[in-house]
Amino acid sequence: MNARRLVLMIGVLAASVGCSRQGGEQKAFGAKETYGFLKNVGQIRLLINADNKDRIPAMIRGQDTAALGAQAVKTEEYRQTLVAIGSKGVDPDALTFTKNFGAILDLYRSVCLDTAELFREIKAANDRASGPHIDLPPVEYGSLTYQSDTLGTIDSLLESLGRLDMNAGGGAASLRSIVDKVRDDRDRLKSAKETHHDFTNRLKADFPLRYPDLDWTSKEIMP
Repeated sequence: MNARRLVLMIGVLAASVGCSRQGGEQKAFGAKETYGFLKNVGQIRLLINADNKDRIPAMIRGQDTAALGAQAVKTEEYRQTLVAIGSKGVDPDALTFTKNFGAILDLYRSVCLDTAELFREIKAANDRASGPHIDLPPVEYGSLTYQSDTLGTIDSLLESLGRLDMNAGGGAASLRSIVDKVRDDRDRLKSAKETHHDFTNRLKADFPLRYPDLDWTSKEIMP
């Protein structure tokens, strides 16, 4: 009876925990803790995904500095909520997944702050009595770059800015520094998304093997 009971207990433990090797030592982590943690992370992902696809692009196209500032504050609140999620017993790979997602949140915040600063500088330049007027070309849905998200909108914005005269004598010369910041935001956001995407694909393959009794196909858990 004792031997049979031991076999049953081993089977239950195998179904409820996953293993991770660190420094040659094997450690077990809770399946339910990991799944619940990622479900909480998924709630924040749903919120920022909606902002990424609709709200932020509309703010940039409308040059709405107030809305962009408010979005930056809201995105920071998302990040703080993410950090506050309890992680006891959670698989370290799920924590890395969340760290990668947190880096994306930081970059959405930078995009909002820096595009707002760009639009304020354009307005300030145009409000001055002296000096040439800066006419920003429309942020268009370019066939090569446009996507219905923040990255695609930033690509289109940078295309429009590229049509401005940035020479020393031109009215847009003063924008060079902030345009470089927006371009850097775009490049870092793209890189962070690629890193997150590659790591997520690895987890999608690993977690069903590591924790076979749970459904890892839900978009709420894994994007």
